[in-house]
Amino acid sequence: MDQRCVICKSATYDEHDALVSSLRKQFWQMVPIRLLIWGDWNTAETNREDNIRLLGCTRVQGDVMKTIIFHENTIAHSPSNRYIVQFLRKYVEKIESMEEYELDDEMIEFYISLSATTNMSPMDAGVCFKTYTLDKEQYMRIVLQEEQLTISHGTTGLLTWEAGLFLSDFFVEHPDIIRDKNVIELGSGCGLAGFTCAAMGAANVLCTDVNGNVLHILEDNRKLNPSIVDKIQVADLDWEDTNECARLSKDVDVVIGSDIVCMRYLKTNMTLVQIQQW
Repeated sequence: MDQRCVICKSATYDEHDALVSSLRKQFWQMVPIRLLIWGDWNTAETNREDNIRLLGCTRVQGDVMKTIIFHENTIAHSPSNRYIVQFLRKYVEKIESMEEYELDDEMIEFYISLSATTNMSPMDAGVCFKTYTLDKEQYMRIVLQEEQLTISHGTTGLLTWEAGLFLSDFFVEHPDIIRDKNVIELGSGCGLAGFTCAAMGAANVLCTDVNGNVLHILEDNRKLNPSIVDKIQVADLDWEDTNECARLSKDVDVVIGSDIVCMRYLKTNMTLVQIQQW
């Protein structure tokens, strides 16, 4: 039986660790603050009151600072300072509302210091890092540079959209579809789905897009993930270029894509779709 925390006496250490792990996964992914689950999102009752109250335990507060804010991955591939401030502000508010818990000194000092030096304007967002974890232990990670604005540099392809998250999760749950296969991704954007395929065992993944800024960030993101960098290629693919579509689709086993628009007049779509149909 797992030992109960000697500080709060209301939960086991395993329950504490699950709570912090859930927060870390969401923090690295920069889940919007309004959508954050302040509990263990692996359980059915993520926001129940007793789960939320664990946030105030001084052990949990310390672990949030040590294993989230000051984690080596956060330091190397940090979410935006604006997001970190918003995260800590909401966390502080939740602890203060409980009254019986004191705030961790290190956390409140860091929060005040970062708040004083951070421009909180959404229009000053810029590029930041997001980390997507593929396993429960959070050892398998995809690190991506992304813009924070919906439209940046005239394109919507510089951040990961919800459909891309769902497609990535699908391949985590069903890796047999792409294991040892040659995969091409259409409209890759920042690359999450294609990179996930590479991490889950695809032989090779060709990530394609047409916007120059998107292709640049795709190549940068490929280099950010050394464990799969040799499996991934990046290519410019204009769907109206039938010759290029035919060339790039040679020896491809699986075609993937999310949030992409097909026009009926584009014959090249059929060239690609005929490769693999589910």
